[in-house]
Amino acid sequence: MPRKLLVAFIALFFSILGFSQEPTRDSLAPAKPRIVREKPIDSTYVTYNHFSFDSIFLNANKVIDTLTFHAPYYERLERESTIYSTLSNTGLAHKSMRFNYLHQVGFDMELPAFLAYLQNERQMVSYQSVLPYSELRYVMTSGDKEQHLNFRFGRQFSQRFFVSFAINSDYSPGVFQNNKSENNYVWINAHYLTKNERYGATAYFFRNKLEMQENGGIVNDETYISNTETDNSVIPTNLNNATNFIKSTGAGLEHYFNLLPQTTQVKVKEETPSPILFDSLSIDSVYFTSDTLIHSLADSLEVHYKTKTRKFTLGRLSHHFSYRRNQLYYIESSPAVAFYQPFDTLFNNTKTTDSTFIQSFKNTLKWNSLGYQKYNDDIPFYVYAGLTHSFYNVKRYDYMELETVPVRNYQQLSVNGGIIVNLFKSTRITGQAELITLGYQIGDFDVKGQWKQFLGTTRKNWGYATFNVEVKRQSANWFEQSYYSNHFRWDNDFSAATYLDFELSYHLKTYSIGVKQTSIAQYIYFGTDARPTQYDGMFSIREAYLSFYQKLWRFELEGFASLQKANNEEVIHLPLFMGRLKVAYSQPLFHKAATIQPSITVQYFTKYHADAYMPSTHLFYLQNDVEIGNFPFIDAAISIKVKKADLFVAYSNMMLLVGNHNGFVAPHYPMRDSKFFFGINWRLFN
Repeated sequence: MPRKLLVAFIALFFSILGFSQEPTRDSLAPAKPRIVREKPIDSTYVTYNHFSFDSIFLNANKVIDTLTFHAPYYERLERESTIYSTLSNTGLAHKSMRFNYLHQVGFDMELPAFLAYLQNERQMVSYQSVLPYSELRYVMTSGDKEQHLNFRFGRQFSQRFFVSFAINSDYSPGVFQNNKSENNYVWINAHYLTKNERYGATAYFFRNKLEMQENGGIVNDETYISNTETDNSVIPTNLNNATNFIKSTGAGLEHYFNLLPQTTQVKVKEETPSPILFDSLSIDSVYFTSDTLIHSLADSLEVHYKTKTRKFTLGRLSHHFSYRRNQLYYIESSPAVAFYQPFDTLFNNTKTTDSTFIQSFKNTLKWNSLGYQKYNDDIPFYVYAGLTHSFYNVKRYDYMELETVPVRNYQQLSVNGGIIVNLFKSTRITGQAELITLGYQIGDFDVKGQWKQFLGTTRKNWGYATFNVEVKRQSANWFEQSYYSNHFRWDNDFSAATYLDFELSYHLKTYSIGVKQTSIAQYIYFGTDARPTQYDGMFSIREAYLSFYQKLWRFELEGFASLQKANNEEVIHLPLFMGRLKVAYSQPLFHKAATIQPSITVQYFTKYHADAYMPSTHLFYLQNDVEIGNFPFIDAAISIKVKKADLFVAYSNMMLLVGNHNGFVAPHYPMRDSKFFFGINWRLFN
């Protein structure tokens, strides 16, 4: 029924456009041309925007990925151009092997070790399609009952009201002891624009719940490497009764108002002399004078008002309110095990109940130069300036008081601004800055800039080059300054760190190549004692990288490679080289009614002292005892595309079939075991 109503609406709409509401003044006047759409509406064409109205008006809509090539992934970390240190199972803590500093200027609410599994307003999208859009993804494994379910939905309830939401559930028991993960999230957002788009409002809500068993890694790596014990579920692990719980919830509202209406009324005078006047005019008339003629013509001018679209506006004001709450629990029934003996003295030898609660309230008031027009990444000029007030509250469990007590309240006032300038249709300059002016971490700032230069002409496009620069002053965050738990306690007075990034890259179609240098002074990191420390000096990390996607006849190739080196390996441990390559071949079946696509994926990184993982603080820290790497991880898959559904079968870590068990992705954490994955990705339109 909705499909029939849509067709009827479109037919009625174009029939109205083709009807002339102005009477015919002359039978010889040509009829108005009929408006004929060159292409019919594709009801399965779905685009999306990221959160915030600035994104809707500044950037071109993105199209959902419908490639069969990307369908058979079973781990959320696979799609990114990096390799992660993980903990032998999906859904657990992870850290990129490419250097990146994830902390933001200002009070930091993020949890770096779990970013891929936590959703907030920055990960939300708003779907736009003619018909309601749904996407269902389900993956399961053989044997251990691992299951992943994701459902996304978007609908345009009216011409100006959109609603989108997503529900996700991941469950993986793991093959090692105390290695289970169970992660769930839900988010929903809606946005509304008035008919004239002078006012718009959007609201959102998200909730994440993560439950992760922590085993501290296996006790003896040689037991796994030599394969003397073929049943991984009985290999001894460092922790058997520890669990991390994370709950992250948030909600927000953003709305904007254009300071001037889109159109204005302009006075237009049209001369319509009266016939009586000309009948009375005669050269011989005694009543004829020049004054009489002038006044008579002036009286005969009629004043009309014409509606015109404004060329310039005064921009818009926007307000964004957000609330977020993080609840962190670390529960352990046997804290006095050998794993924790090298660290701080225990408060409680029988049970760990570390609890930390952080909540934030933010209000941002911003002005920008946007009006009513939407741009496809090519706005000639854009500028914004804003003010943000933030309030934070931190609570923790006190082992002396045996209750949760407030630790401290923090307030911040920051100013921010940015600019985009497009010159000569070939040069794009962007910049943005933020400065903490009052309260906690006062004086911290972040300034970013980019020069984007398009090369060639419209007919001969040679891609574009970008140059990025960023300078940042970042004080220690609340966690690095002061922490109190059953296993760790510290109270530090660190100086602010300074970061300087330079990046030059070249992009041609689906190829990218670039170089990057990051220089850091007064770097704050977690040392070999799993506690925060500061390096008194400056060092640099240099990287050269390449990423590409190429389709050749029925073959598809996608991959990336990274070569990186730090000139001070005492505080930064990185693999010299890492890369991933996926190759697939497509074969049409049943007169092109279906397509089968086998593929193989290989990823590799050189040996290095990867960071170890500390469950009680859910953070990675330096270690100098164990090297991992120099091992190819190979996965294979077969996908079948039938209409809007992709079905696949995948097999992970094929190197175990040849008896090589030296594949570790973190110290004392072997790579995920070999297993079959079965999945379906189905897009629905109704």
